[in-house]
Amino acid sequence: MKGADKPPGRIVTFYSYKGGTGRSMAVANVAWILASTGLKVLVIDWDLEAPGLHRYFRPFLDDKELTQSPGLIDFFVDFAAAGRVERPTEPEAGDTPPWYEDYTDLLRYAYAVNWSPEPSGTTSKDAPKFVLEFVPAGRQGPGYAINVASFDWPAFYDKLGGGVFLEAVKRHLRATYDYVLIDSRTGISDTSGICTVQMPDDLVVCFTLNRQSIVGAAAVVESAMGQRRRATGEPSLTVWPVPMRVELAEKDRLDVARDLARATFQKYLGHLTKVDRAAYWGRAEVIYYPYFAYEEVLASFAERRGQTNSLLASMEVLASRLTPEPVQLAQMPEGARREGLARFVPPKPSRDASGAGRPKRIYVSYSIEDLTSVQRLVQRLIERFGSAVWWDKRSLLPGADWEAEITRAFESADVVLSCFGIWWDPAREGFFAKETIALSQQPHRHVIPVLLDGISAESWIKKLGRGTESLGRRYAATIGSSTISEDVERLIAGIERLLATTAPSIPSDPEDPQKGQWGGAPSRNGRLLDASVREISEGWFEVTLTVSAMPGGASLDGAVVFHLHPTCTEPTKTIDVKDGVARLALNLWGSFTVGAVADGGGTTLELDLSQNLSYPELFRNR
Repeated sequence: MKGADKPPGRIVTFYSYKGGTGRSMAVANVAWILASTGLKVLVIDWDLEAPGLHRYFRPFLDDKELTQSPGLIDFFVDFAAAGRVERPTEPEAGDTPPWYEDYTDLLRYAYAVNWSPEPSGTTSKDAPKFVLEFVPAGRQGPGYAINVASFDWPAFYDKLGGGVFLEAVKRHLRATYDYVLIDSRTGISDTSGICTVQMPDDLVVCFTLNRQSIVGAAAVVESAMGQRRRATGEPSLTVWPVPMRVELAEKDRLDVARDLARATFQKYLGHLTKVDRAAYWGRAEVIYYPYFAYEEVLASFAERRGQTNSLLASMEVLASRLTPEPVQLAQMPEGARREGLARFVPPKPSRDASGAGRPKRIYVSYSIEDLTSVQRLVQRLIERFGSAVWWDKRSLLPGADWEAEITRAFESADVVLSCFGIWWDPAREGFFAKETIALSQQPHRHVIPVLLDGISAESWIKKLGRGTESLGRRYAATIGSSTISEDVERLIAGIERLLATTAPSIPSDPEDPQKGQWGGAPSRNGRLLDASVREISEGWFEVTLTVSAMPGGASLDGAVVFHLHPTCTEPTKTIDVKDGVARLALNLWGSFTVGAVADGGGTTLELDLSQNLSYPELFRNR
C-alpha cells in the first residue's frame, strides 16, 4: 500500500542487558527476512559505544568500513549544533513549522544495502522488491569516539527539547518504512533508555539463560513498561522476551533456567491470549549454533530455507512475532544463496594433493569469439573460487612469454575447463588445442569440456577430429543461454566434488595426515587398495602397494595417484596401470595411512597399514 493507504510503520528495539547474547545477529537476520518479503525496512545501529551491526551488511555496503559514512551520532551532533544557533528563545506561533523540522530527516544518514535476490544482478518479475537501508552508528575514525563521549544527553533533553525532536523523527520514520529495527546498546544508559522507552512500539528483549542476564533485562523492561502507559493505565509497549544462545547440554540446569525466565517475563506477555502465552516459550528460544560465533554471516545465506532446526527458522519465528501474519524468508535461487555466502566467507585455500597447502588452480581455456559466453561463467567461478581461477589470455601480463606462461598454467592446474562454442576450431586454436588435448591424455588429470550454447556433443566430437579421442571421451558439461544460471551452478558443484577428491581437509591426526582423508575404506567402486609387507633389513621394510579391480568390477586402466606420509621422498606418486594393476614399491621404516585416487578422480581408497595384524608387529607399532 502507498500514500494514505499505507499504515504507519512499526519501530522495534532489540535490547540486551548484557553483551554476547547475539542481539545484533538477531536484528540483522530479522531485518533481512522482512525485507525479502517486500517490506521496506530500516536498521539503526544505536549501540554507539560498541558499534558492529554493519559487519552483517558489510558485503553489500558501498563504504564497507564506514570511514566516509556519517551516521547516528553525527545526526545528533548536527542537531545539537543547529540548536545552539537556531533555537528560538520565545515559543513559536502554532502554524509555524518547528525550527528543528529540517533536522529530523534521519534518512540523510541511511545507506542502501545493495542486494539483488537473483544471481549476478538479474531480476525476476515475480521477486519482491528488496529494500533494506542502514543507519550506522557514525563515521568511523579518530573523531568518532570523541563525538560519542562528549555528546551531552541531559542537555539534549533539557535544553534542546530532545524528547519532542525524537517524536518528530519517529513520525518521519513511520511514514517512510514498514519496519524500523533498532540495535540498542546494553546495560542502563541515556541511549539505551531512549531505545527502550521512547522509540519503540515493540521491545525484543534478548537474554541468555543465566540469572544475571534474566534479572537485569527484566528490571529494564519493568522500568520501560512503567513509563510507557496510556492514560487508561494500559501499557503502550509490546514486549517479546527471547532466550538467546541456548545450549542444550546440562538438561537439569537448563530446565531450572527456563523456569526462572518464564516466571520472570510471563507477566509482560499480557498482549497474547492465554493459549498463545502457553505456546510462546516452546518456540521462543534461539539455539546456540557455533558456526555463527566465528563469522558475522547472515543465516539467510548460511542456511537453506525450510530447515526447522536452524538459526534461520528461529529468526523467521521471531520476525513473525512482529508482523500481522507469519513470514518466511522469500524464495532465493540456490545460485544467489551461494553467491551471497561467498561474499561473507571467502573460500578457504584448498590443500594440494600432497598436503602442502597451496591454493587450488582452475584454468579456463576458450576461443576469443566465445568471450561473451565465457564471461558469465568466469565471473561466477571467481566469486566462488577467488584467485584460484586463471583465465588464460586475459591473465597474461605485457612482455610475458605467453607460451611458457600458459604451459605452466596447464601443468599446474587442478581443473582445466576447455570451452567449446560454434567458432572453436582445433586447427585455428593451435597451441591451446594442443595443450588441452595433451592434458586430456593423462587419466588422472581433471579436464572438463564445456559445450557452450549452439554446439551439440555430436558436432563437437566430429569437430575434434583424429588424434583427439582422449578429449572426446571426457564427460562434457553443457551451458545453454536460457539455462545458464542452473548450468553454471551444476558445473561449479562438479568442480567442488573433483577438488574434494584431490584436496583432503586439514588432517585430524598430524602424525598420520592421510587418515580419514580418502573415505576410510580400502575398497570402493569395484577397486581394492592392498599392501604386502616384508622385512628387508633390521628396522626397514619393503611395502608394495597395489590398486586393482575386484572380482566383477570393471577393468582398471589409466593411472592411480598414491598419497603417502609427508616423510616419504615423494609424498604423492602417480603410477600407470599395467595389466590391470597399479603397483608401487616402497622402503619404509614404519606404518601410516595410504590414500589412493583411481578412475580419473572418481574413486578414492584408504588403507591404514597399522591395522593389518599379518604385518610385522614392529612395522605396525611405529
